Parts: sequence; structure tokens; C-alpha cells
Amino acid sequence: MSIGIFPLFIFALLCYDVCVWKGGVKNLRKKELKQDDNRAVVIYARKSKITHKGDSISNQEEYCKEYARLHLMLPEDYEFGIYEDEGKSGFYADRPDFQRMIRDVEHRKIKAIVCYKLDRISRRMSDLTNLIDYLNKYDVALLISSNNLNTMDSNSKMMVQMLGMIAEFERDIIAERLQDNLTELAKDGRWLGGITPTGYSAERSKYGSGKKKNAFTYLVTVPEEKALVEYIFSTFLSLRGMHATAVKLNAEGYTTKTGARFTTLAVKDIIRNPVYCIADKTAYQYFIDNGSNVFGDIEEFDGVHGISVYNRTLQTKEESDDSTFLHPDFTSSTKQKDPEEWIVAVGKHEGFITSEKWIEAQKLKEDIAQKYNQPHRSTNALLSGIMYCPECGSRLRVVSESNRYTHGKPRFKYSCPKAVRKGSCNYVAVHGVEMDEFIVDYLSKLKDNEKDDYKARLRAEIKRVYQSDSNEKEIRVIAKEIEKLERSIKAQVKALRTATAATRPYIQSDIDDMANEIAQKKQEQAKLEEVSADSEMQVKEIEKTLTLIDNFNEISEKDEPGEVISAIQSVLERVYVIREDGKEKVKIFIKGAPKENYESFFEEGVKAAIGVDAMCDLDRYSELYSYFCRSAA
Repeated sequence: MSIGIFPLFIFALLCYDVCVWKGGVKNLRKKELKQDDNRAVVIYARKSKITHKGDSISNQEEYCKEYARLHLMLPEDYEFGIYEDEGKSGFYADRPDFQRMIRDVEHRKIKAIVCYKLDRISRRMSDLTNLIDYLNKYDVALLISSNNLNTMDSNSKMMVQMLGMIAEFERDIIAERLQDNLTELAKDGRWLGGITPTGYSAERSKYGSGKKKNAFTYLVTVPEEKALVEYIFSTFLSLRGMHATAVKLNAEGYTTKTGARFTTLAVKDIIRNPVYCIADKTAYQYFIDNGSNVFGDIEEFDGVHGISVYNRTLQTKEESDDSTFLHPDFTSSTKQKDPEEWIVAVGKHEGFITSEKWIEAQKLKEDIAQKYNQPHRSTNALLSGIMYCPECGSRLRVVSESNRYTHGKPRFKYSCPKAVRKGSCNYVAVHGVEMDEFIVDYLSKLKDNEKDDYKARLRAEIKRVYQSDSNEKEIRVIAKEIEKLERSIKAQVKALRTATAATRPYIQSDIDDMANEIAQKKQEQAKLEEVSADSEMQVKEIEKTLTLIDNFNEISEKDEPGEVISAIQSVLERVYVIREDGKEKVKIFIKGAPKENYESFFEEGVKAAIGVDAMCDLDRYSELYSYFCRSAA
């Protein structure tokens, strides 16, 4: 690919140089911006990685300001509009400030956009082409300062197309190199970034000097969180259930690292994380037996440090068919990889949990998952665990009927445990085979409008989660405050070199105060980042539900009860069968939709239900499931 692109790129540069030599610069100004145009000249800056240093962003803005003043003949005190995206890839158009800038173009607030390099505004050729057409539609110029390009000039268009192609190619090369570098660093047991797990904070250590100066990040133990992690493992192994563990933790007043209540997922994330496992010979053999890529000799597993694992998950971001750079629609998903793909090494951090205890917890977790995903005993009850009594709220039990069959399947009922033998509840049991068949048939044959309604509700919930998570803006504000404090410290350190003996203690005190303030702000920033990570996890669960809804028909046709029950219990939160107007109706709650207060749900009526369907309302259901169409009296 590079053999074909770069000769053409050099040829384009030569043509461009000839154009400039023959008066091309004059042509650049042939179509100048109207002086009486009151719209703003703005600057767009972007960098891919969030750091505590804003040098890249600020440098881009300064270069662009200087270029704009010169080429657009702007006064020295002109106030530019600023749009900046930090920690955002140029390949995707769903960048907050980029989208805000696009909307301002549409509202005719902008007459020119100045960018340092073309790859700052986009690394995707299709988006770049559409963007230029869009800007031309609203008579907005795009100026690239480092290449002296102006999309209002025809001579620049070829160069913009060529540079856009190079930017997309370069992005792919950078991604490959980054992956290779991270893999090599992972073998050394370093912390490669992200939200720190409960029990640890991240610190950066520098070593060497001059050109050989280097740094690495490692995990540091947080004592009170370490005690919580140890208690979670002990509780899980004692109660032998993640839900029971979460309930106990909440009842005793414990909270997650972000201050939230414990959920089953929060407990699961801690239990399955190898970072807590002490690296010893037993752990070494465990990961070898599981086929993981273990780096380091067995002697390096010293029984003190923890395990470092890289490549545990695969994160993808896919664009929907109707996505455009104006209305970007991407679906992010995270998939747990098999242990065979893990890169395992001895970490630089302290291990909390003995290898024997950690391995025991993994085996228990696998046993629970296997039991949960298997159909109930010989009955193959697909809705076990998600059917609830609408009268008392109890979870319905599966009660088999020996040597009796319906449609060739072992007969059973979903029965309320409080209704057995004239108990406190009068709820009549639901016929299991018919109920399972109905749910599978209903989910497999969702009409397009019904499926779209489900998906619209789930996408609305994703939007709500993102809108309620306002932490990104706060994180950026804190990052800028930290950056300002760091600049002030540098200035004070410089002043300290020439300070008198009388003023030196005051300067040193000021530096100490600012250093303490930075430490506090970094803690606040870390907490906000973890809350954002929790929101991201919630969104990923909803996106998984969306995918299963689309593919449920294919899953159900495999006729594998284990796969079907796993899909059903990933899609459905709860299922009720209620008696209403002489008929029995099914009320379905989809996972990921806004959480409902189930206790008050039936007091307020069925209006809060995500999915509502009467089995008797459709001819095909009436014919297949006559049981549900009988009188409820």
C-alpha cells in the first residue's frame, strides 16, 4: 500500500510547490472571506490520549491563532472560538466538541475552521470528504496551518484528499505499533493504564536521565481497599454466591470504590480479576494449565507480587448502517477473551489473595455459571430464575410432573413457593412448557415495529446513561486545573533557584501547598473516571441485549437448551403472568431498560411494563397455547 501511495503523494507535493512558485499563494487568497461576515473564526484541536499535560492542545491552538491572524487578516486581539477533544480518536466522528462545532456550522455561527494538521480533524477518508462538502454547503472555509491549505481554494482540494488518505493509513500503522508496544510492556508486568482495580492506586516512577530518561506506571496498595477485597473473597467462598455476597456487603454498609452499592457484576469483576492473585508456583502452574501465555521463569513467581494479565478483553466499536459523520452511531462492546489469549506475567504490585484461595474462587465462579446456564434438571425450564409471582413478588419455582409430557417435553409448572399447600399466596401455577414455548416464539418472531420499539427504548436508556454521566466535562476541568498548578510549580521552582534566603521558605511552602492540591485533585479525578467506567459497563450490558434481540431467532433454531436459556436470561430481566379481564397476560421486562420498582408496579397498573402481550390476542398464540386463553376465573 505504501509503495503506491507515497510516490503519488510526492508527485502531488511537487505539483503543489510549482503552483505556489507560479503564484499559487495568490490563488489561495482569490476567494477571501467576506469582511462583513459576522460569523466566527474557530479553532479545532484534538489529541488521542488524555494526559495531565495540555501541551499538545495548547500548542495546536497557538499555531492556529498565529496562522489565522496572518492569512485571514484578523486583529491581534481577535477572540477565537475554541473546540477541543482530548482522549478521542480521529477515526470516529462521535467526538463531543467536534459534533458541537458541526452543529454551530449548521446554525451559521462559524465562517472558518482552523486546524493545525488535517489528521487532527479526521483520520477517516469518507468522513473527511463528507465534511468538506458539508462545509462548502454552508460557505465555511477549512484552513490547515501546517500545510498552508484552504478548502475555499481549488488548488488545495487535491492536497486535502491526499493528506486524508495518508492520515487514515498512518492511523492503522500507529494502531499496530501501539498494540505491539503494549504487548511487550505487558511482559514486564507493568500497569498499562485504565481504571485502577479496587485495592490499588496508580503511581508513575521515573528513572534514568537525559535522553535515556524513562518512566513506568505501577499499582500501589490502598490498605483499606485491600481489606475490603480480602473480605469479598472470604464472603464469596463462604456464601458461595455472588448475589448473596453483594447483599451481605450492602447490608453491612460497604460500598464500591466509587461509593456505589455493590451489584452482582461488581462482585464478579473483583472475583475474576487475576491482579489480586499472589504470583507463586501454584499460580504459575494454573495459568500454564489453562493455556495462557506466561512470561518469566517459575523462579520469578516469588509469592509476594501479584499477577499482571494483559489482553483479557476485546473492545470493539462498530458503526451502524445508517451512521454518518453528522449523526454518528457506534456500538461499543467488550468480550472476555479465552485464557489462551492472555499475556500473564509477574506484576510490580503486591498480591492480596493466596493463589489457592483465588483459584478456588475461580472454580466456584465457573460452577455457578455452569449451573445457571443449564436448563433446570430434566425439565429444560428456560425461564427458571426470572419468573416472578405478581401477587407476592416471590420468585417462582420449577415443579416437575413425573412421567407426564406436553408437546413431547417433560411437563412442569412455575409455582409460587408461598402458594403451596394453602399458603399465604393464592397465585395459580403457570404451565411451564407452554410458557417457555410462548417466550421463545415471541422473541423469535418479533415484528419489526415491536423490535424497533424495544431497541428504541434501550437506545434511549443508553442516551440517558450518557446524559446523566456528566463526569467527562468535570474530568477535563480538573485536568486543566492540575495542568495550571503544575505550570505554577515549575515557575516557582525556577524562582526558587534565584530566591534569597528570606524568601525561599515562602516559595517552598507555596510549592508544597500546590503539590497537595494536585494530589487531592488527582484523587477526585480518579473517582470521577471510575464512575464513568461504571456507566460504560452499564452501556455495554445494554448493547449486548440489543445484539441478542437481533440474533435471537438464529439462537433459538439451534435447539440447544443451554444456549437458549443463556440468551433469554441475558435479554429478560423478569417475566410475570397476570390474570386480567378474564385472561392471562405475559408482562416482560427487558434487561438494560430503566429499572422499575417491581413492588409498586402492579399497584400502579401495567403502564410501566416494557413489553406487554396478551397470549390470546393473536390467532397464532390462541391456536398454539389454548391454556392461556381459558378464563382466569
